[in-house]
Amino acid sequence: MKSLSRLFCSSAVGLSIFASPVLANEIGSYFTGSIGGSLVGDIDVEGSSSDIEFDTGLGLDLGWGYDFGTTRAELTWSRGAASGARWSGFASDEDTTINSIVGSYYWDFRNGKKWSPFIGPSLAFTSIESGGESESTTAWGLGFGLSYQKSDNMDIFYKSQTLVVPELDDFGGFDYENVNVTNGTIGVRYRF
Repeated sequence: MKSLSRLFCSSAVGLSIFASPVLANEIGSYFTGSIGGSLVGDIDVEGSSSDIEFDTGLGLDLGWGYDFGTTRAELTWSRGAASGARWSGFASDEDTTINSIVGSYYWDFRNGKKWSPFIGPSLAFTSIESGGESESTTAWGLGFGLSYQKSDNMDIFYKSQTLVVPELDDFGGFDYENVNVTNGTIGVRYRF
């Protein structure tokens, strides 16, 4: 009986040694980067009957994260842009850029499969530049997407992330409400 018990214990220890590298690949630090399209949503201008409508632009982000297993925390630099805008019959070809430092927390729905949907909230410090004006403020948002585990160290993903600035006062002489930008990007997470 003692020898059976020793065999069981040594087998369990041996299996845990082989299993730990597999588990270690799921948990730990990673680099993330993605690129795609960006859309600044129509902006309500206080005191005006029409909204500002923006053209699409380039969206991207770069950052670092930590995978806890079923949840992840990320800190990224995110950029959204518009190559022009229209308002009250006038058109402008001036670029609008929205740069943000974004903290996000995601839930991964892995269930042991290669494909994994994810969703999570974000808080951001945001800088908006347009027409020679610049303003910094805070924003909140939501991101969701779908990951594919390419290897033990790499995931390929699609992500949609929206950031909302509730109010922007006296920007270019106007007050704005619910300024938002949505990036739809394809990217890579590389664990190290």
